[in-house]
Amino acid sequence: MKTKKGFGKGWILIIYGFLGYFTATAVGSAMNAASGTLASLHGWNAAVLTSLISLGSLANIVAGIVLGRLAVKFSAKKLSIVCFVIYTIVMIGLGKTGNFLIFAVCLTVANGISSGIGYQLGPVFFSKWFPKKKGIVMGIVTMGIPLCSGVATMIYQTGYSFLGAFGGFLPFIVIALVALVILILFISDNPSDKGYVPDNGEIIKDAGPAEELNKNSIWTTKKLLSTPQVWVHGITLGIQLLFAGGLMVQLFPRLLEIGINPKTAGMMMLASGLLALPGSYICGIIDSKIGARKATLTSYIFGIIAMVTNLTGNIVCVWISLVCIGMVVGGAANWPASLCIEEFGDSFVNGYGIVQPIIQCVGAIGPAFFALFYGITGSYKIPYICGAVLMFIGLICFKLFAKEGFVKREEEKYQK
Repeated sequence: MKTKKGFGKGWILIIYGFLGYFTATAVGSAMNAASGTLASLHGWNAAVLTSLISLGSLANIVAGIVLGRLAVKFSAKKLSIVCFVIYTIVMIGLGKTGNFLIFAVCLTVANGISSGIGYQLGPVFFSKWFPKKKGIVMGIVTMGIPLCSGVATMIYQTGYSFLGAFGGFLPFIVIALVALVILILFISDNPSDKGYVPDNGEIIKDAGPAEELNKNSIWTTKKLLSTPQVWVHGITLGIQLLFAGGLMVQLFPRLLEIGINPKTAGMMMLASGLLALPGSYICGIIDSKIGARKATLTSYIFGIIAMVTNLTGNIVCVWISLVCIGMVVGGAANWPASLCIEEFGDSFVNGYGIVQPIIQCVGAIGPAFFALFYGITGSYKIPYICGAVLMFIGLICFKLFAKEGFVKREEEKYQK
């Protein structure tokens, strides 16, 4: 089989993965702008519309569990195609309906399904196409997350200004359809079906069809849920998502609190999203150099530095904190898939299908975590101190209790 230098045919998958993560971020990010315009258009309550995004966290967890289990038995490509079709239908519903209940259902489904496309099913492809180069690949594809966060509001407002409510969501539908076309035409569950050698020439041992491997794996749902290390990895990695997600929601009011004017604070918010772009890529480079397990530790350290520098109130230190926050956001998206690929290998689909939902469960607490301490103290100073302490605890727990090679050891016990 002939191969080419670089990523070769794998670039098609990388582009798809980037669009998949962009799509996964689109619903919540677009609603930041849509809540106000749709409230005025339909006479709904803007605060209630914004609160519906919280339902998305629950939908993400449910979608992760369901799709994670289905991916063990069925083709990730076929599941993704079904998800894209559902996503398109409910996104059209968001733009066309004037019924609040239908809108709420469409929003919840769109959030969960899109998360499944990017976070749950996307890494299944990456684990097979780039088993050894997954670090740098995850660093590239997850750049779709901060990019969407930074431009989604502008995209929605532009579409709304031309075509009204439906126009606001139309660009996101088009982006998803482009990803769907790429998926159907150029991507397969197994790279060999497209004449592609995994890692573009780094030939790895062929273990047979993915479906057969998954079915014969010892890592059943029961086995995964009864293995302490699965919970240790899910919870400790979830702390990073809790920190990243909760912090981004509370960042703007924190900037106002330390005396930064709204216009400058808005610019800094946009900058924080854009800084996460190189943050994701740099995390991928770190992963490829030292491995996902060691690289994971850097996010806890960046999180601690971010809180300490932000608490000074000094404008230079605040900018440093934004850079560090960007690194945490990038890492929180990279490490789960990359680490599961390293640990579970051919059983990646099985393991990731449980670990990722656990991470999402912990991460869903993020906004409430920071808001709770703010409500008690009336200031973001204490919540940010708690954020630093939380990341320090996460660092210690991951270092001490998340054991490398636990999958291999369990499999060896089973073979005996």
